[in-house]
Amino acid sequence: MGLARFYVERVALGDLELDEAESNHASRVLRSQVGEDVLLFDGLGNEGFGTIRLIERRRVLVHVASTRFAPRDHEGRLVLAVAMPKGDRQRNVIEKIVELGVDHLIPIETERSVAKVDQDAQVRLARNMVEACKQSRRNRFLRIQPSISWRDFVRDSSWSSHARCVLHPDAKGTKAEDLVFQHFERRENPAEGSKSYVFAIGPEGGFTEDEVRLATDLGFRTLDLGDRILRVETAVAFAAVLGHLLTATLRGDNRATQ
Repeated sequence: MGLARFYVERVALGDLELDEAESNHASRVLRSQVGEDVLLFDGLGNEGFGTIRLIERRRVLVHVASTRFAPRDHEGRLVLAVAMPKGDRQRNVIEKIVELGVDHLIPIETERSVAKVDQDAQVRLARNMVEACKQSRRNRFLRIQPSISWRDFVRDSSWSSHARCVLHPDAKGTKAEDLVFQHFERRENPAEGSKSYVFAIGPEGGFTEDEVRLATDLGFRTLDLGDRILRVETAVAFAAVLGHLLTATLRGDNRATQ
């Protein structure tokens, strides 16, 4: 079993105090002991190896002896735009994309969306994200963007340098396996191997034809995942793994298995 991990606002050498929530988790949930080795991370990509020096009911002090930068993501190259499902299924989405190294999540509102990510939901998703980072050894936070309409998202020039794909059944679209094969055929060229990707994933009912047409008119391409219809959480995991294969194939990249 690996060392317990705790979140702090900034990793640095010397004595660091855990906040009340993390102190409670260390002292009352994990029942950590003075002298126990732990890992701290700050959501900025930094990790610190330390030893618990003091445990009180609401206060835990850790002495950090060494630090390193180890984000374990895809360096901003992997973006998912998702029409989020309802309720607890949102937590499943967050857990999967954090574990698989997605850099940005953009909640999108489509014609068939069943949930809207308001401010309260964003707070909840951020909390889920921190817990997923602790479990998966990821040290840089997933960036959760504000919710945006489909029309505004596809018109947003922020991602114009990325290869942009809409996950949608389309006989004329690119097959997922073909995208991977094409990439690996070209990967000896580092300039092509380091490409960035945006994958847009619709709600349970899928994107409407008008929504797909708007996206393709603005430079997106359709990506066909095969004959089976996937739930949102499954499509999210599929896209995250596909993105990992396409962005983390060069020697020296930060890999999710690091």
